[in-house]
Amino acid sequence: MEEIMSQMINGVKSRYSYEETVERIKSKTKELGWSVIGEHDLEEKIGIKLTIVEICNKDFAKRVLERPEDRWISAFMPCHFSVVENPDGVYVYGINMGLFGKFMPERLGRVLMDVSKVDEEILKSII
Repeated sequence: MEEIMSQMINGVKSRYSYEETVERIKSKTKELGWSVIGEHDLEEKIGIKLTIVEICNKDFAKRVLERPEDRWISAFMPCHFSVVENPDGVYVYGINMGLFGKFMPERLGRVLMDVSKVDEEILKSII
């Protein structure tokens, strides 16, 4: 099971501080034409330095939601990145949308492949 999860989740170690990593994710998201629609700092609630950054692009969202029979995919929206401070540094985790897309109907899979390219660009901005 652990092997499957390591493939389904992209994880990278940031070369920046925790706060700068969060800011760089938000900045790169906007630079790529996406919107940051939520930011959840969970440290006070769970005692671990963890921020979830939610992102969305209305054009991508419309493409996957335009058909009522495909709206179940909304359970996976919005896209998000988890920024976590571990003992050996700051890590960012997100769903591997490219791999996830391979399990979707072809039309949805194509959109998720496009989303995965955006995710890759965001992750590249912090490594």
